[in-house]
This record gives sequence, structure tokens and C-alpha cells, in this order.
Amino acid sequence: MSGLVTTKGGIEVQYSATQRWAEPLDQGLSRAVAENLSRSSRIRAYGFSPGESPVDHSYDVWIRLDRFEGNDNGEVVLRARWSISSAGSSTPITSRTVDIRKSGWTPGDYPGLVRLLSKEVTEMSHQIAAAIP
Repeated sequence: MSGLVTTKGGIEVQYSATQRWAEPLDQGLSRAVAENLSRSSRIRAYGFSPGESPVDHSYDVWIRLDRFEGNDNGEVVLRARWSISSAGSSTPITSRTVDIRKSGWTPGDYPGLVRLLSKEVTEMSHQIAAAIP
């Protein structure tokens, strides 16, 4: 599904009929995290590109999103589990669960939702960068 997601009453998931992500969410999240990680002078990161062989690298970062949404209480939530492993290994060096919440969103303000989600992705990226050996 490519529509932006909101929840109502904590149980009803609503997909926007007109407000959509500009790219597939997995690729967009990968790109955003890679850009955030690359802002560190010690890290050069590359995003996920389907169909392309990965460049030479030392570590893999895996992210599983559980929640990436706004709710009718004006809260924006990013809940995810991420892990870092040596390239080619499936054994994590470290892994964490994040639950980042920002308040102050006005339901229906989709540009505001995207801004707050972006801030949350940046915050998660900082946590990942700090954990990379």
C-alpha cells in the first residue's frame, strides 16, 4: 500500500486515498537512513536498490517497521526494530527496538505528518550511527 497511514481510536487503520509516498516505503526509508548515516564523517552508507548488486561494505543494517503512522490523538509514531551485522553475516552485532513518538500533529495535515515522520527517521538514524562499530 502506498497511501499514508493514520489510525483512528487505536484500532482502525486508514489509508489516505490521495496522499501517497513518492517512492516505495522500503526504498524511501532505506534512502533516508543511508543519507542520515552518511552525514557522519566516519560512515559512508548506501540505500537499498532492488535489482542492483550492493557495493562493497562492512556492515548491513536491517530495519523492520512495526508502526509508521499518525493517529487521531495528534501523535506520530515510529516503532521499529533494527539490527547491525557484519556484511554477509546474519548474526547481529547489536539490535534495538525503538518507539519514537512526536505530538502536535493535526490529523489531516499530511505534509505535517511527513515532516514529523522524517524527524523520527532522523532520530532512529542517529541511534543506528552511534551503534555502528
